[in-house]
Amino acid sequence: MQTPPPAAPGYGRLTWIDGARGIAIVLVVLFHAGMFTVPTGLASPWWDSLNLVFALMRMPLFFLVAGMLAVGAVERSWPALWRTRLAVLVWVFLVWTVLRFAYYQVIPEPIDLNQSSWWDFVLSVVRPSNGLWFLFALALFLIAPKALHGRVNRWVAVGITAVASAVMYGGVTFDNVAYDGIVRYFVFFLIGLYFREDIVRFVHRRRWLATAALLVAFAAFIVLRGATGWLVDAVTAIPVGLIAVGFGLCLARNLGRTPLSRPLEHLGQRTLQVYVTHILLLSTMTSILMPFADAPALAGLRPVMPILMTAIAIPLSLLIAAGAARVPVLRLLYEAPAWFSRARVDAARG
Repeated sequence: MQTPPPAAPGYGRLTWIDGARGIAIVLVVLFHAGMFTVPTGLASPWWDSLNLVFALMRMPLFFLVAGMLAVGAVERSWPALWRTRLAVLVWVFLVWTVLRFAYYQVIPEPIDLNQSSWWDFVLSVVRPSNGLWFLFALALFLIAPKALHGRVNRWVAVGITAVASAVMYGGVTFDNVAYDGIVRYFVFFLIGLYFREDIVRFVHRRRWLATAALLVAFAAFIVLRGATGWLVDAVTAIPVGLIAVGFGLCLARNLGRTPLSRPLEHLGQRTLQVYVTHILLLSTMTSILMPFADAPALAGLRPVMPILMTAIAIPLSLLIAAGAARVPVLRLLYEAPAWFSRARVDAARG
Protein backbone atom coordinates (compact mmCIF):
# COMPACT_ATOMS: atom_id res chain seq x y z
CA MET A 1 0.00 0.00 0.00
CA GLN A 2 1.14 3.52 -0.58
CA THR A 3 2.61 5.41 2.32
CA PRO A 4 -0.25 7.03 4.27
CA PRO A 5 -0.27 10.81 3.97
CA PRO A 6 1.08 12.75 6.92
CA ALA A 7 -1.12 14.74 9.23
CA ALA A 8 -2.41 17.88 7.62
CA PRO A 9 0.12 20.66 8.08
CA GLY A 10 -0.74 23.59 10.29
CA TYR A 11 -3.56 21.96 12.23
CA GLY A 12 -1.54 20.89 15.28
CA ARG A 13 -3.25 18.47 17.65
CA LEU A 14 -6.72 17.71 16.35
CA THR A 15 -8.67 17.52 19.60
CA TRP A 16 -11.97 17.22 17.73
CA ILE A 17 -10.91 13.71 16.68
CA ASP A 18 -11.19 12.73 20.34
CA GLY A 19 -14.59 14.43 20.33
CA ALA A 20 -15.63 12.29 17.36
CA ARG A 21 -14.58 9.17 19.24
CA GLY A 22 -16.63 10.41 22.17
CA ILE A 23 -19.70 10.69 19.94
CA ALA A 24 -19.07 7.20 18.57
CA ILE A 25 -18.80 5.57 22.01
CA VAL A 26 -22.00 7.28 23.17
CA LEU A 27 -23.83 5.82 20.15
CA VAL A 28 -22.34 2.37 20.84
CA VAL A 29 -23.40 2.39 24.50
CA LEU A 30 -26.84 3.70 23.52
CA PHE A 31 -27.19 0.86 21.02
CA HIS A 32 -26.26 -1.74 23.62
CA ALA A 33 -28.58 -0.14 26.16
CA GLY A 34 -31.44 -0.58 23.70
CA MET A 35 -30.25 -4.11 22.93
CA PHE A 36 -30.72 -5.03 26.60
CA THR A 37 -33.81 -3.01 27.49
CA VAL A 38 -36.12 -3.49 24.48
CA PRO A 39 -36.41 -7.31 24.59
CA THR A 40 -36.77 -7.26 28.38
CA GLY A 41 -39.68 -4.79 28.26
CA LEU A 42 -37.76 -1.96 29.89
CA ALA A 43 -37.70 0.27 26.79
CA SER A 44 -40.10 1.17 24.00
CA PRO A 45 -39.83 -1.08 20.91
CA TRP A 46 -39.16 1.87 18.59
CA TRP A 47 -35.66 2.10 20.06
CA ASP A 48 -34.72 -0.84 17.84
CA SER A 49 -35.63 1.18 14.75
CA LEU A 50 -33.81 4.28 16.01
CA ASN A 51 -30.64 2.35 16.75
CA LEU A 52 -30.88 0.75 13.31
CA VAL A 53 -30.79 4.23 11.75
CA PHE A 54 -27.42 4.93 13.36
CA ALA A 55 -25.96 1.58 12.29
CA LEU A 56 -24.30 3.35 9.34
CA MET A 57 -22.68 5.86 11.69
CA ARG A 58 -21.64 4.10 14.91
CA MET A 59 -18.92 1.69 13.87
CA PRO A 60 -17.99 3.41 10.57
CA LEU A 61 -17.20 6.57 12.58
CA PHE A 62 -15.28 4.58 15.18
CA PHE A 63 -13.15 2.77 12.60
CA LEU A 64 -12.57 5.75 10.31
CA VAL A 65 -11.27 7.78 13.26
CA ALA A 66 -9.14 4.80 14.31
CA GLY A 67 -7.66 4.82 10.82
CA MET A 68 -6.90 8.53 11.05
CA LEU A 69 -5.07 7.93 14.31
CA ALA A 70 -3.09 5.00 12.86
CA VAL A 71 -1.28 6.99 10.17
CA GLY A 72 2.07 6.84 11.96
CA ALA A 73 1.56 3.41 13.50
CA VAL A 74 1.78 1.40 10.27
CA GLU A 75 5.13 3.02 9.46
CA ARG A 76 6.72 1.79 12.69
CA SER A 77 8.75 -1.38 12.98
CA TRP A 78 6.86 -4.53 13.97
CA PRO A 79 8.27 -4.46 17.54
CA ALA A 80 7.30 -0.79 17.90
CA LEU A 81 3.82 -1.43 16.52
CA TRP A 82 3.36 -4.28 18.98
CA ARG A 83 4.63 -2.26 21.92
CA THR A 84 2.67 0.93 21.21
CA ARG A 85 -0.60 -0.29 19.71
CA LEU A 86 -1.14 -4.04 19.38
CA ALA A 87 -0.12 -5.29 22.83
CA VAL A 88 -2.82 -3.40 24.69
CA LEU A 89 -5.52 -4.49 22.21
CA VAL A 90 -4.55 -8.15 22.47
CA TRP A 91 -4.10 -8.06 26.25
CA VAL A 92 -7.37 -6.28 26.99
CA PHE A 93 -9.23 -8.54 24.55
CA LEU A 94 -7.93 -11.67 26.31
CA VAL A 95 -8.47 -10.37 29.84
CA TRP A 96 -12.02 -9.19 29.24
CA THR A 97 -12.94 -12.30 27.27
CA VAL A 98 -12.10 -14.34 30.37
CA LEU A 99 -13.76 -11.81 32.68
CA ARG A 100 -17.00 -11.73 30.71
CA PHE A 101 -17.16 -15.49 30.48
CA ALA A 102 -16.57 -15.85 34.23
CA TYR A 103 -19.20 -13.21 34.98
CA TYR A 104 -21.88 -14.97 32.97
CA GLN A 105 -21.08 -18.29 34.61
CA VAL A 106 -22.29 -16.69 37.86
CA ILE A 107 -24.85 -14.12 36.72
CA PRO A 108 -27.47 -15.32 34.21
CA GLU A 109 -27.65 -13.38 30.97
CA PRO A 110 -30.71 -11.10 30.88
CA ILE A 111 -30.91 -11.66 27.12
CA ASP A 112 -29.53 -14.48 25.02
CA LEU A 113 -26.08 -13.31 23.90
CA ASN A 114 -24.52 -16.77 24.17
CA GLN A 115 -21.68 -15.34 26.27
CA SER A 116 -21.76 -18.24 28.71
CA SER A 117 -21.05 -20.87 26.04
CA TRP A 118 -17.87 -22.87 26.67
CA TRP A 119 -17.50 -23.61 22.97
CA ASP A 120 -17.65 -19.94 22.00
CA PHE A 121 -15.23 -19.13 24.81
CA VAL A 122 -12.67 -21.64 23.50
CA LEU A 123 -13.01 -20.31 19.94
CA SER A 124 -12.99 -16.65 20.97
CA VAL A 125 -9.28 -16.16 20.22
CA VAL A 126 -9.93 -16.83 16.54
CA ARG A 127 -13.70 -16.31 16.32
CA PRO A 128 -15.00 -13.73 18.80
CA SER A 129 -18.75 -13.88 19.33
CA ASN A 130 -19.40 -10.89 21.57
CA GLY A 131 -18.86 -7.14 21.65
CA LEU A 132 -15.12 -7.52 22.22
CA TRP A 133 -14.81 -8.28 18.50
CA PHE A 134 -14.02 -4.58 18.03
CA LEU A 135 -10.60 -5.04 19.66
CA PHE A 136 -9.96 -8.16 17.60
CA ALA A 137 -10.86 -6.30 14.41
CA LEU A 138 -8.82 -3.22 15.26
CA ALA A 139 -5.72 -5.34 15.82
CA LEU A 140 -6.19 -6.97 12.41
CA PHE A 141 -6.81 -3.56 10.83
CA LEU A 142 -3.41 -2.43 12.08
CA ILE A 143 -1.61 -5.61 11.05
CA ALA A 144 -2.96 -5.80 7.48
CA PRO A 145 -1.85 -2.31 6.28
CA LYS A 146 1.50 -2.81 7.99
CA ALA A 147 2.03 -6.16 6.25
CA LEU A 148 1.03 -4.76 2.85
CA HIS A 149 2.72 -1.39 3.30
CA GLY A 150 4.28 -0.28 0.01
CA ARG A 151 3.02 -3.37 -1.83
CA VAL A 152 -0.55 -2.50 -2.76
CA ASN A 153 -1.84 0.80 -4.12
CA ARG A 154 -4.15 2.51 -1.65
CA TRP A 155 -6.91 2.97 -4.25
CA VAL A 156 -6.83 -0.73 -5.04
CA ALA A 157 -7.01 -1.57 -1.34
CA VAL A 158 -9.95 0.76 -0.75
CA GLY A 159 -11.71 -0.51 -3.88
CA ILE A 160 -11.42 -4.17 -2.93
CA THR A 161 -12.53 -3.60 0.65
CA ALA A 162 -15.40 -1.38 -0.54
CA VAL A 163 -16.73 -4.17 -2.77
CA ALA A 164 -16.41 -6.69 0.07
CA SER A 165 -18.19 -4.30 2.43
CA ALA A 166 -21.03 -3.73 -0.05
CA VAL A 167 -21.50 -7.48 -0.38
CA MET A 168 -21.85 -7.79 3.39
CA TYR A 169 -24.27 -4.86 3.55
CA GLY A 170 -26.25 -6.62 0.83
CA GLY A 171 -27.04 -9.47 3.19
CA VAL A 172 -24.16 -11.94 2.94
CA THR A 173 -23.09 -13.11 6.39
CA PHE A 174 -20.60 -15.40 8.11
CA ASP A 175 -23.05 -15.77 11.00
CA ASN A 176 -20.40 -14.27 13.24
CA VAL A 177 -20.39 -10.70 14.50
CA ALA A 178 -16.60 -10.41 14.29
CA TYR A 179 -16.13 -11.69 10.75
CA ASP A 180 -19.12 -9.72 9.48
CA GLY A 181 -17.84 -6.55 11.13
CA ILE A 182 -14.29 -6.98 9.87
CA VAL A 183 -15.37 -7.25 6.25
CA ARG A 184 -18.03 -4.55 6.59
CA TYR A 185 -15.92 -1.88 8.28
CA PHE A 186 -12.33 -2.37 7.07
CA VAL A 187 -12.95 0.05 4.20
CA PHE A 188 -13.77 2.85 6.65
CA PHE A 189 -10.53 2.25 8.55
CA LEU A 190 -8.53 2.40 5.31
CA ILE A 191 -10.27 5.59 4.22
CA GLY A 192 -9.29 7.20 7.53
CA LEU A 193 -5.76 5.87 7.23
CA TYR A 194 -5.05 6.87 3.63
CA PHE A 195 -7.07 10.06 3.32
CA ARG A 196 -6.54 11.69 6.71
CA GLU A 197 -5.28 14.96 5.21
CA ASP A 198 -8.28 15.25 2.87
CA ILE A 199 -10.68 14.44 5.69
CA VAL A 200 -9.13 17.06 7.95
CA ARG A 201 -9.39 19.71 5.23
CA PHE A 202 -13.01 18.77 4.58
CA VAL A 203 -13.97 18.98 8.25
CA HIS A 204 -12.17 22.26 8.88
CA ARG A 205 -14.14 23.95 6.09
CA ARG A 206 -17.59 22.95 7.40
CA ARG A 207 -19.48 25.05 9.90
CA TRP A 208 -22.87 24.48 11.50
CA LEU A 209 -24.90 25.02 8.31
CA ALA A 210 -22.90 22.44 6.38
CA THR A 211 -23.07 20.07 9.36
CA ALA A 212 -26.86 20.40 9.42
CA ALA A 213 -26.97 19.77 5.66
CA LEU A 214 -25.04 16.53 6.13
CA LEU A 215 -27.54 15.44 8.78
CA VAL A 216 -30.45 16.19 6.46
CA ALA A 217 -28.78 14.29 3.63
CA PHE A 218 -28.13 11.33 5.93
CA ALA A 219 -31.76 11.30 7.10
CA ALA A 220 -33.05 11.53 3.52
CA PHE A 221 -30.90 8.63 2.36
CA ILE A 222 -31.97 6.52 5.33
CA VAL A 223 -35.63 7.05 4.36
CA LEU A 224 -34.89 6.17 0.72
CA ARG A 225 -32.90 3.08 1.67
CA GLY A 226 -35.77 1.89 3.83
CA ALA A 227 -38.02 1.74 0.76
CA THR A 228 -35.58 -0.16 -1.49
CA GLY A 229 -34.30 -3.70 -1.92
CA TRP A 230 -31.06 -5.38 -1.01
CA LEU A 231 -29.18 -4.32 -4.17
CA VAL A 232 -29.68 -0.62 -3.54
CA ASP A 233 -28.88 -1.14 0.13
CA ALA A 234 -25.57 -2.75 -0.82
CA VAL A 235 -24.60 -0.07 -3.34
CA THR A 236 -25.55 2.89 -1.15
CA ALA A 237 -24.29 1.63 2.22
CA ILE A 238 -20.77 3.04 1.99
CA PRO A 239 -21.71 6.44 0.46
CA VAL A 240 -24.46 6.91 3.06
CA GLY A 241 -22.09 5.71 5.78
CA LEU A 242 -19.53 8.30 4.68
CA ILE A 243 -22.18 11.03 4.82
CA ALA A 244 -23.04 9.91 8.35
CA VAL A 245 -19.37 9.83 9.31
CA GLY A 246 -18.87 13.27 7.77
CA PHE A 247 -21.72 14.55 9.90
CA GLY A 248 -20.19 13.02 13.02
CA LEU A 249 -16.77 14.50 12.33
CA CYS A 250 -18.12 17.96 11.52
CA LEU A 251 -20.37 17.84 14.58
CA ALA A 252 -17.36 17.02 16.77
CA ARG A 253 -15.35 19.82 15.17
CA ASN A 254 -18.08 22.42 15.72
CA LEU A 255 -18.85 21.21 19.24
CA GLY A 256 -15.19 21.89 19.92
CA ARG A 257 -16.14 25.53 20.21
CA THR A 258 -18.77 24.84 22.90
CA PRO A 259 -18.71 23.77 26.57
CA LEU A 260 -19.36 20.19 25.40
CA SER A 261 -15.91 19.93 23.87
CA ARG A 262 -13.97 18.96 26.99
CA PRO A 263 -16.36 16.22 28.18
CA LEU A 264 -16.48 14.71 24.69
CA GLU A 265 -12.71 14.85 24.25
CA HIS A 266 -12.18 13.39 27.73
CA LEU A 267 -14.53 10.55 26.85
CA GLY A 268 -12.94 10.07 23.44
CA GLN A 269 -9.53 9.58 25.04
CA ARG A 270 -10.94 6.76 27.19
CA THR A 271 -13.11 4.83 24.76
CA LEU A 272 -11.26 1.56 25.44
CA GLN A 273 -12.15 1.68 29.13
CA VAL A 274 -15.79 2.44 28.40
CA TYR A 275 -16.04 -0.08 25.58
CA VAL A 276 -14.95 -3.10 27.59
CA THR A 277 -16.69 -2.15 30.84
CA HIS A 278 -20.12 -0.87 29.88
CA ILE A 279 -21.64 -4.16 28.71
CA LEU A 280 -21.36 -5.77 32.15
CA LEU A 281 -22.81 -2.64 33.73
CA LEU A 282 -25.77 -2.60 31.33
CA SER A 283 -26.28 -6.32 31.84
CA THR A 284 -26.27 -5.92 35.63
CA MET A 285 -28.68 -2.98 35.57
CA THR A 286 -31.01 -4.90 33.24
CA SER A 287 -30.98 -7.96 35.50
CA ILE A 288 -31.84 -5.81 38.52
CA LEU A 289 -34.66 -3.88 36.81
CA MET A 290 -36.16 -6.71 34.74
CA PRO A 291 -38.44 -8.12 37.47
CA PHE A 292 -40.00 -4.68 37.88
CA ALA A 293 -40.43 -3.90 34.16
CA ASP A 294 -44.23 -3.59 34.49
CA ALA A 295 -44.14 -1.37 37.56
CA PRO A 296 -45.77 2.02 36.81
CA ALA A 297 -42.62 3.97 37.65
CA LEU A 298 -40.44 1.98 35.24
CA ALA A 299 -43.14 1.71 32.58
CA GLY A 300 -43.24 5.49 32.40
CA LEU A 301 -39.51 5.56 31.72
CA ARG A 302 -39.61 3.19 28.73
CA PRO A 303 -39.27 5.96 26.11
CA VAL A 304 -36.04 7.19 27.71
CA MET A 305 -34.67 4.11 29.47
CA PRO A 306 -31.75 3.54 27.01
CA ILE A 307 -30.71 7.16 27.47
CA LEU A 308 -30.86 6.87 31.25
CA MET A 309 -28.83 3.65 31.27
CA THR A 310 -26.28 5.18 28.91
CA ALA A 311 -26.00 8.21 31.18
CA ILE A 312 -25.23 5.87 34.08
CA ALA A 313 -23.03 3.30 32.32
CA ILE A 314 -20.57 5.76 30.75
CA PRO A 315 -19.55 7.74 33.86
CA LEU A 316 -19.59 4.56 35.97
CA SER A 317 -17.25 2.88 33.45
CA LEU A 318 -14.92 5.86 33.70
CA LEU A 319 -15.01 5.77 37.50
CA ILE A 320 -14.23 2.05 37.57
CA ALA A 321 -11.32 2.53 35.18
CA ALA A 322 -10.00 5.50 37.18
CA GLY A 323 -10.20 3.46 40.38
CA ALA A 324 -8.49 0.49 38.75
CA ALA A 325 -5.65 2.74 37.60
CA ARG A 326 -4.77 3.35 41.26
CA VAL A 327 -4.36 -0.36 42.05
CA PRO A 328 -1.45 -2.13 40.28
CA VAL A 329 -3.27 -5.44 39.86
CA LEU A 330 -6.54 -3.90 38.69
CA ARG A 331 -4.65 -1.64 36.32
CA LEU A 332 -4.05 -4.75 34.24
CA LEU A 333 -7.73 -4.71 33.28
CA TYR A 334 -6.95 -1.85 30.91
CA GLU A 335 -3.17 -1.89 30.41
CA ALA A 336 -0.79 -4.53 29.12
CA PRO A 337 2.01 -5.43 31.55
CA ALA A 338 5.55 -4.59 30.51
CA TRP A 339 6.51 -8.25 30.06
CA PHE A 340 3.66 -8.70 27.60
CA SER A 341 4.24 -5.55 25.57
CA ARG A 342 8.03 -5.98 25.85
CA ALA A 343 8.27 -2.33 26.85
CA ARG A 344 10.81 -3.15 29.56
CA VAL A 345 12.98 -5.17 27.16
CA ASP A 346 12.96 -2.41 24.54
CA ALA A 347 13.75 0.22 27.18
CA ALA A 348 16.72 -1.80 28.39
CA ARG A 349 18.03 -2.16 24.84
CA GLY A 350 17.62 1.57 24.29
